[in-house]
Amino acid sequence: MTMKKSIILPCVLGSFLVAAGCTSDNNADNDQPADSETSQVSDNQDAEADSGTTAENNGSQEDNSSEAETEENEETSNGETSSVRKQLKMQQSAVKLPTSFPNVENVEANIEKNSDSAYTVSYQSSSGEEIATFSGTLYDSAEDASSAMNEFQSGKEVPSYSEGATDIGHGITGYGEGAAGHQYFSWQEGNWLFSISSLTQDEMDQPSIAKKMVEYLENHMLPAPDKTGAVLVDYPQGGKQVHVDIRWQEQDKIYRLKTDRVPLDALAMTVSVK
Repeated sequence: MTMKKSIILPCVLGSFLVAAGCTSDNNADNDQPADSETSQVSDNQDAEADSGTTAENNGSQEDNSSEAETEENEETSNGETSSVRKQLKMQQSAVKLPTSFPNVENVEANIEKNSDSAYTVSYQSSSGEEIATFSGTLYDSAEDASSAMNEFQSGKEVPSYSEGATDIGHGITGYGEGAAGHQYFSWQEGNWLFSISSLTQDEMDQPSIAKKMVEYLENHMLPAPDKTGAVLVDYPQGGKQVHVDIRWQEQDKIYRLKTDRVPLDALAMTVSVK
């Protein structure tokens, strides 16, 4: 906007000067009004410049206010997480919790299960909206934890055939298949399995959803599972709701995040786990 003013105003001044030049031959008294008008244009220019500066300062203040609000929300979330962590009975070095909840302010945490071998924490907004549930379970051995993960992933493996293959970006290929009125789309990233399911009749654009998830994970890192992790995204009939179930194994422990928020929010919460 400042650049536009610097271009237009000189032209306005030029117009006044030309007009003054044309009339000065007929009436010398017109010189005074021309000077007055020129002075008025100059005053308007200064006023507009001051207005522009004020707008920029206001914008800067709004940006600073937004940044401060974001930092305050993160501090509140981290403070809540720290408080909950201290109350859990599992060995503290094994306790992990999400520290970020996208698009939600004033998160409240409730401990639903608390023992030496397992804990479950649910998260709600100040208005009572369910955000997510996070749990950690300690098994007798890494082998037992691995068996539990294998059972969870059973039947959800990425197909090995090329039919239904789709490029979903960053060198990753996803595979779609249908069975018994359901449509599935799955892919592998490192040790993580991803699977999207929905009813065939809803005609969900599963590859597009997958592409958005892959794009997000290009710049955000999920926890590193010892052997494997799984992200299951299920759209019930109608496709207007979604259930996301994310689990991964770390030695003799399995961590799990469940949420009905959109897949990208689910991934963001999982990425924030510490």
